[in-house]
Amino acid sequence: MIKTLAWLTISLFVLLFLVTTFVPYPPAHEQAKAYFTDQEIDAGLQYTFERRFFFWAGTALDLGLLGVLALTSLSRRGADRLLTWTGQRRIMAVLGMGLLYLILREILYLPLGVARLYHAKAWGMSNYDLVGWLSDHTKALGVEAVMGAIVLIGLYALLIEFPRLWWLLAAVGASLLGMAFAFLAPLLIAPLFNKFTPLSETEWSDQQPRVRALIDKVGIPVQDILVMNASRQSNHTNAYFTGFGSTRRIVLYDNLLKKHTPDEIESILAHELGHWLHDHIVKGILIGALAAVVGFFLLDRVLRYAVGRSPWQLRSIADPAGLPFILLLMTLGSWVAMP
Repeated sequence: MIKTLAWLTISLFVLLFLVTTFVPYPPAHEQAKAYFTDQEIDAGLQYTFERRFFFWAGTALDLGLLGVLALTSLSRRGADRLLTWTGQRRIMAVLGMGLLYLILREILYLPLGVARLYHAKAWGMSNYDLVGWLSDHTKALGVEAVMGAIVLIGLYALLIEFPRLWWLLAAVGASLLGMAFAFLAPLLIAPLFNKFTPLSETEWSDQQPRVRALIDKVGIPVQDILVMNASRQSNHTNAYFTGFGSTRRIVLYDNLLKKHTPDEIESILAHELGHWLHDHIVKGILIGALAAVVGFFLLDRVLRYAVGRSPWQLRSIADPAGLPFILLLMTLGSWVAMP
């Protein structure tokens, strides 16, 4: 079982790395060539090619860490120590396991993250200095830790209290968390990293009537049209829609407004409105819910198999020692679902 899982992981990693990195992109469409020179297109493809190596190097480090923790006795020994320290409180122990994994992963990833930053700066894509990047990276880690703690508490509470039906309840809970995140992210998370100003209060306020006319034409209720100070971080131009229910809003990068014509801004905005028009957030949550039912059911079967077997030696499906194994399986599951 261990050898099979290890070889499956390595094979999937190599296959995805080769396909996403070395399989040539299709030739640029004539419409793209109407707006970009051949040199610009080639530069974009070269930048994407180089960034793939950073992505897959980070993935390899994460997989290596999870493999060492999940497929050896280290997880069992670490969980036993945490259970002793916490008086056999499994949820406290699993939070400790999660924090340990986060710290170890960060120690491995940080040098690669800094290298990735300077690669982006060399290409003129990043406006961060090292201190600014470290500040935002630390905040992102804090957000990840809080969200991870919420997920782990909920997951292991279900594993402990509802060992037979936990997988179905977890799928429902994941859907509710997804909706809650979509609703709260614009209010609680995004402002940690950027400043958001109503379009009407910026130097580009003359764009407000045109943007509002397009939104009204589509017939989508949008609470706010905001400008984000994205230039603090990069030279990327973009717009996006975010929120759920009463927190729905359109966000325009200040880079977009600085560098593009009104027609180009309207084109990008129309693309984002199309996501709303076709209910992509709702559809994404529904598809995710269906995938969660299947994924959690399969996870239940695998965890039951691991109970009492080496190297995991799980004492139950709610054993904190199983957390690295769960994370490894979730990584592999996301790859299988990627197409």
